[in-house]
Amino acid sequence: MTDLPEGFVLEQPDPSASGLPPGFVLESPGAGATALGLAKAGGVGLTKGAIGLAGMFGDTRELLAKGGSKAASLFGQDIPQERVAAGLKSLPFMSGPTSPEIQSTVEGYTGEFRKPQTTGEKYAETIASFAPASLAGPGGIGRRLIAGAVIPGAASETAGQLPGVEGTAIEPYARAAAAITAGAGAILASPGRTTTAAIQSQLPDYVTPRHVQVAEALMKRSQARGVDLTWPEALSQVTNRPVLTDMQRILESAPQSRTRMQNFFADRPQQIEGATRAEIGNIAPPHPNPTSIGREVGTAAEGAVNEVREKINTAAEPYYRGAEGILLTPTEMAQARAVPGFARAAAEVRADEQLNRYVAHLPDNSIGFLNEVKKVLNQQTKNATAPLSQNPSVQRAAGLGKDATTIRNIGMNATNDPTRLYESALNIEDQLRQRVLQPLLDPGAPLGRLASRDIKTRDAIEALFPKNPTANANQISDAVAAVAARNPNAASQLVRAHIEYTLNDAATRLQAGGNQNLGAKLAVRLTGNPAQRANLQAAVEALPNGPARWQGLDHLLEIAEATGRRQGKGSLTSFNTEEMKLLSGGTGIAEATKTIGSPGKWWSIVNDKWTKWQLGQNLDGLARIISDPRSGPLLERLAGLPRNSSQAGAIAARLILQGDAATAKSRQPLSVTVRPQDAQPAGQ
Repeated sequence: MTDLPEGFVLEQPDPSASGLPPGFVLESPGAGATALGLAKAGGVGLTKGAIGLAGMFGDTRELLAKGGSKAASLFGQDIPQERVAAGLKSLPFMSGPTSPEIQSTVEGYTGEFRKPQTTGEKYAETIASFAPASLAGPGGIGRRLIAGAVIPGAASETAGQLPGVEGTAIEPYARAAAAITAGAGAILASPGRTTTAAIQSQLPDYVTPRHVQVAEALMKRSQARGVDLTWPEALSQVTNRPVLTDMQRILESAPQSRTRMQNFFADRPQQIEGATRAEIGNIAPPHPNPTSIGREVGTAAEGAVNEVREKINTAAEPYYRGAEGILLTPTEMAQARAVPGFARAAAEVRADEQLNRYVAHLPDNSIGFLNEVKKVLNQQTKNATAPLSQNPSVQRAAGLGKDATTIRNIGMNATNDPTRLYESALNIEDQLRQRVLQPLLDPGAPLGRLASRDIKTRDAIEALFPKNPTANANQISDAVAAVAARNPNAASQLVRAHIEYTLNDAATRLQAGGNQNLGAKLAVRLTGNPAQRANLQAAVEALPNGPARWQGLDHLLEIAEATGRRQGKGSLTSFNTEEMKLLSGGTGIAEATKTIGSPGKWWSIVNDKWTKWQLGQNLDGLARIISDPRSGPLLERLAGLPRNSSQAGAIAARLILQGDAATAKSRQPLSVTVRPQDAQPAGQ
């Protein structure tokens, strides 16, 4: 390979990266070649290249006819090539003219095409003949011309001029083989620009190396729980903004990478369910009878409310005891007896041994007995309008309430109670009930809603974790703490039941094949808004060892939220269309044989097939990278580089083409230089 054609040497900074045989560099033509001659040779080459494309079907027909005629002769049949060609003309696209026929027609108007006069002009014509086919390839025009025309064209012409090849029957094949070898080497040496552009365009400026580190930690925590996250999911979670999610969606849909991504996500529903059940096991073990959880919680809550009442009574008790023996004056007692409901209420107190036991030692004109009558009147007021009352009456309730107030005022203003002990006892009760007890009993208060021994488990969950939260975190915390103080297992079981029911509900409502959204649905239903999240955190932290339990659950929720960053892949229609083209295109006999007579067309087909293969490799490589936790150092370095920088492009390209180990160094781009003809050729 040291006897180079006159005037041409192929040169670049790193010859080993070009894929060419040693000694090839591209150089300007030397002595004997003029600019005008080169231009004319190039024009002829471009024309021949265009003619070759236009006549490819005719050439294919003739080549098939020639091959068919020879095959028939092997079986003792004499079928002329012309007869086979005539039959092939009836096939679609096979009736067109051949390249020689087209060239002959053109030369009828222009005259015979000019023959190259020097070696330089031969190279110029051959390289130019590759240009029409190369312009249809991917990438920029300059790259396409170098990789698809200059390099394979120069190699083809060199091979065609070798002794024993030029002018022989093997010349077309030698030219084609050289073009393919050199062109393939050039492509291998060039970075995968489609992949580079994808990484550079979709890794946003706001992603920093620190984000990559935090995302990597999230992926490791997730993996420890048995859930595999992709880099787009993890990075989007830690930045709270989309990162590479469009790329992942495409990779999930593209036929070249779909299988890898499908395999990655195949076990996602089971992973989420397994991680969730393991986490709720840290909150409480499975309950042997989940339907009894509500009753256990209700009993504990009722006890907590009654305990508050007892504390209020205890606070007021000394004042009641001090006032109970004080006697009303005859006038005050007459006022009390004049109250319409007094006589009946007083008789009820004395007749009921359970009520009378507290005042049996007191006379009817004592403040203690008067207070007990007041209590009966208050209860009768409530009963008069109770839903289950046999004769509900608002009017009767109003009268009884007025009687209770009158009795209360007589006792508070008793002449023989100058220190107002009875009034103090009533005020203490009123204030504590208003400030402490009533908030627990309000309609939306969780503890009050729980305080029933007949409450069902589902109702208890709704009381503590309403779908549209109105209770604040402090109320949730107080309610759970109050239940946990009396029955810690019941409180823990209720929190576990809430998460477990939510998990089961999210899973059963999904359509077949849609379980991929299980993690996202779980996170939304548990912590879909800030109030839900705050309430859940308050409930868990109010349990024994609550902060540690919440930390574990919080990590699980973060993982579940991350799975929700994944985009739906949408319709596969466009990719199905592409697959049909790939399946129908193939590399059939017609496609292969139509290129035999033209090295330029040989290279066009090979370049096209290589591009499709490389695209598949790039997409599959991308799928591997975004789903492999070990890609962290690579993404971290890429995130630290200025976007669209040459170094970023080089790292991204090598990352795709050569894998993790090859991203430490950047690749030098292919370049073409010109030097005088008398320069020493490479390899000598």
